[in-house]
Amino acid sequence: MSHLDFVRTIERSVRRAGLPITLSGGFNPRPRMSFAPALPVGVSSISEFVDILLKESVDANEASLRLNEFLPQGMRVISSGILPPDMPALSAIIQAASYRLELHGETQVGLDCVLTGIQRILERDSILVERVTPKGIRRGDIRPLIYEMRADEHDSLVSVYATVASGAQGNVRPFDLGKVILESGGIENSGVFLDITREGLYTFRDGKLCLPWYASS
Repeated sequence: MSHLDFVRTIERSVRRAGLPITLSGGFNPRPRMSFAPALPVGVSSISEFVDILLKESVDANEASLRLNEFLPQGMRVISSGILPPDMPALSAIIQAASYRLELHGETQVGLDCVLTGIQRILERDSILVERVTPKGIRRGDIRPLIYEMRADEHDSLVSVYATVASGAQGNVRPFDLGKVILESGGIENSGVFLDITREGLYTFRDGKLCLPWYASS
């Protein structure tokens, strides 16, 4: 599901649930909602956030139950709460994301090689990646934007868990990270497939990662 489809799905479900949503002004009023940074194409998620501005007070648990009646299969509200009115937009708060990268395919991926790759990444001072933009190729250093990495193996499937920058101040694309892991571990990537899941979104408070709604508490 693309980010635009996700936004439309939430808007439609809010309307069908009969929540007293606040609308924007102008000739084409839209529900006033704030979304976290867009999920990269090809990446699944178990942790997405949405701020919904209502015209009147509604119990958060009741709103969740009503929304879940109209959300499509595979999408559910699992937690909700009332935020202060001066809370900044999610896009301005989110600073980091955690991903799970599962490595599998025709090429056998060994945990030792992956751990070696992670160690080499964390020991480096810089890691340059290229991005193709409408203005040409841009090069950026993602090493300062990689905060934590580890790996484990379960049923012969190697998974990498990484926390990296995500947001307006800096962003690490998970597929770029996967490519760097394979290259650093000396793993032939032609037969390796990545299943990537975004597992969390965070902000920094007093130098530590925390969930977005704790940013202003």
